[in-house]
Amino acid sequence: MATDKGTELIHLTYDGNFQLDTEAKVILCKVIDEPANGDNGKTDDKEEATKAIPVELQLDITTMHPQGGGQPTDIGTIIAIGEDGTTSYSADIKKVTIDRATGIVTHAGTLSLPSSTTLDSDIFPPNTSVKVSVAPDNRTILSECHTAGHVVDAAMAKCDKLLPPTKGYHFLDGPYVEYKGAIDIKEREEFLGRLKIAYQELIDEDLPTNIQTLPLDEADTLCNRLAQNFNVKDFTSPTDPNPTVRVVTVANWNCPCGGTHVKSTGMLKQRGWCVKGLRCKKGVVRVRYGPAE
Repeated sequence: MATDKGTELIHLTYDGNFQLDTEAKVILCKVIDEPANGDNGKTDDKEEATKAIPVELQLDITTMHPQGGGQPTDIGTIIAIGEDGTTSYSADIKKVTIDRATGIVTHAGTLSLPSSTTLDSDIFPPNTSVKVSVAPDNRTILSECHTAGHVVDAAMAKCDKLLPPTKGYHFLDGPYVEYKGAIDIKEREEFLGRLKIAYQELIDEDLPTNIQTLPLDEADTLCNRLAQNFNVKDFTSPTDPNPTVRVVTVANWNCPCGGTHVKSTGMLKQRGWCVKGLRCKKGVVRVRYGPAE
């Protein structure tokens, strides 16, 4: 159960990375702040006004990706399922987080109920069966953004710049990847041109994504086979007696990663993902990327 082992994250496996729905059991539900008067918003005189009740849900298993590792949160819905298989009420989930110490995932959102409803009984009581559904369009573009960031890593390697990556910002408001190192000012323009070409070549090759969970030593060998770029121990739990590392391979570049990804680099063509620019400052190289405007 989630109280002992943390919430099972379906997206961590290859097949689970593409799975958007699952059934789960409620471990805990907290009502954060019940509105006193509802939202008083009637769309029709014949319809009863509703109130949005902020809730936090902890489940034994989820398809939703918690925010972290440079990737934004998934959004979606959690729907209660009755014993007869019918659905009763639904929570609109807007933020998913994980407690790294316990592995417990919290789904925060709102539950819309008629304003006349009183909370004299539990909402989502423990062991309630629920259906977890990730919003597909949002997941797709976030997965594209994360994969596109890994293609930057592969393009850097293709251009013989094996700099240690230090940060990946895979948010849609201006994604970038940072590296420790420098590129001479006289070489930057020429290098940026080569990097853009290499990036597009990797997309055109439609290279498949691979996701695997490996023992620590195997992950270290695989991710650092070209250069000592990763301390894979940073991607393990200090309390795990047999630590493993999730390794994602994008465009033949192996990287420890906990995010979601698309099936191949060719899926980045439709939105025209590309390298946007390059900045070097104080020993940090930042490569900006994004979809075509």
